Amino acid sequence: MIGRALIAALALLLLAAPSLAAPAQDCPEEPRLNHSVHKVLFEAQQLMEKKQDAEAARKLAQYAKDHPEAHPRFWFLRGVLAYQAKQRDEAGVYFAKAVEGWPCFQAAVRNLAVVRYEQGKPAEASRLAYRAYLLSKTADYNLLYEASVFLLGAGQAANALPWLEELCARPQPKKAWLTAQLRAYLDLKRNKRAAKVLERLLAGWPEDASLWRLGASLATMNKDYAGAAASLAVAYHLQPPKEAGWRQLADLYRAAGAPLAAIPFYLKAWGGEPKQIKQQDRLADLYTHGHDLEQAAAWSLKAAQTQPTARRWARAGRIYLEQKAYSQAHDAYRNAAKLEDKHQGKKDKGGRYWLLAGYAAWQNEQLSLAEAAFGNALHSAVKNSSTAKEAVRGLKAVREQRRQQAEG
Repeated sequence: MIGRALIAALALLLLAAPSLAAPAQDCPEEPRLNHSVHKVLFEAQQLMEKKQDAEAARKLAQYAKDHPEAHPRFWFLRGVLAYQAKQRDEAGVYFAKAVEGWPCFQAAVRNLAVVRYEQGKPAEASRLAYRAYLLSKTADYNLLYEASVFLLGAGQAANALPWLEELCARPQPKKAWLTAQLRAYLDLKRNKRAAKVLERLLAGWPEDASLWRLGASLATMNKDYAGAAASLAVAYHLQPPKEAGWRQLADLYRAAGAPLAAIPFYLKAWGGEPKQIKQQDRLADLYTHGHDLEQAAAWSLKAAQTQPTARRWARAGRIYLEQKAYSQAHDAYRNAAKLEDKHQGKKDKGGRYWLLAGYAAWQNEQLSLAEAAFGNALHSAVKNSSTAKEAVRGLKAVREQRRQQAEG
């Protein structure tokens, strides 16, 4: 926007052009353009047409030495040349001189606004842009938009909003106007109003992926994770993301309580398959929460075998119990208990895993395995703990059942 504003200003530099300002009682006429200024401006423009901007700038600089009170159009052209030469601060000085010489020089006012914004002075830039808007012969709403955006840059969304609401209330408002209004509402934390503006944007520009991403962000702010995931899915259909984007979408589906829907996007983020143990854990947990016990068991077992820990084997044991796969549940809990017994200070937890191994074996009518597991539970548990008492009851019941079987 900034570069285009200044380039467009060149088209306004016509030596025979009429006044650029709106007729107003407090707006003086443009100062008279004398012959010498007209001549040097004409020569400079001829050089510019030949792509000799540096030579044009030197010619104007030389003229300024002998004519410090030159015409506003002279300073305006020096500003344009300085800006194109990336001499922004000098351009600001020249545009300011042009405005000082003729306060109603709209092109100079507008370009000074642009330079002030680039210099980190958004509030001043906004005042200048609004002044340029008021100087329009016919309302130039782009200038009112620029004044609003500069205010947003100054952190003054509340002051920018009335102008933006005026713009967006017009028939067929521009996309940029609506987007700025949306930003103002978001800055002011008026999320419901922001959502209404976003609806207008999506109705007019449904193929814009950035709008759908914005919709996902807004839904996330409102803790509508399902809505956020749906919006982001549309955005990524229109414009596929990098790996981090797929992970973000997966996280939203998980937060929305749709773990199975999250899995394909995690796999995309991981390049098609889990390569790290944490990724295997994530798949096991997602399948568990999604009640796909077959896949949950497979990934739990793979994770436990890849990097054995008591927690991983216990997770596999829980899933096997839910599947009523009691033999596998016994083995998984036994592995968890053995690993936990190696850690001092966690004896009761190891005892608890032995206890669960015993119950799994008992359910499978493997009484000798159950008796051994309950015995290990009693040995690993803290004395007189609930685990120890439960292990004693289990041992007693299993031994009694074995005695009855032996007696026939």
